[in-house]
Amino acid sequence: MSDAKEGDAHLHRLVLFSDAVFAIAITLLAIEIHPPEHWTSVGELFFLMGPKLAAYAISFAVIGIYWVSHRRLFERIARANGMLDALNFITLGLVALLPLGTELLWEQEAGRAFPVYVTLVALIGVSLGLLWGYAAFIGKLVKPIRPLLATYVLVRVALLPGLMCGLSFFSLVHPWGWGLMAAIVGSLALAGRRIERRAAPQDAT
Repeated sequence: MSDAKEGDAHLHRLVLFSDAVFAIAITLLAIEIHPPEHWTSVGELFFLMGPKLAAYAISFAVIGIYWVSHRRLFERIARANGMLDALNFITLGLVALLPLGTELLWEQEAGRAFPVYVTLVALIGVSLGLLWGYAAFIGKLVKPIRPLLATYVLVRVALLPGLMCGLSFFSLVHPWGWGLMAAIVGSLALAGRRIERRAAPQDAT
């Protein structure tokens, strides 16, 4: 087998393994939800399970966002090596802890659980940012990309999910936080489109 084919197989298996971990983590979120022992009506059931279902919805969205981010990053990566494997394992290890972090949200006092959960989400972003930073700037494992676009991807992946998660909890108490979140997402999306258009000539080569 040629080196090119071996590299393609390495990257392909890394992506398949990663998808499996994301799928298992998102499945465990539902498995950990158990109904209350005593309930008399559907309304009471949903009232009693409200915190669990809210935590489940947030974590489902978090894992989904990180899966999309992970997929988009690996679409830009041309080959893999041992260091990329190690950094990816760190990211996946943190993702696999999200079901535990979600359980903390409904079993512990909110004041103690929220910081732990948001920190875990932020660490996943940081680890994914380190993965991309290594692939793009150190290991040179990515397809042709302008430095400005590579830097934008790094900032977006490393900071945005954790920031959005924190703002989501904040917005549950202060509804104006949803407007702030929409403004941040919209601004980053606009900046990303502009950077993508500027980078298009080089990326197309």
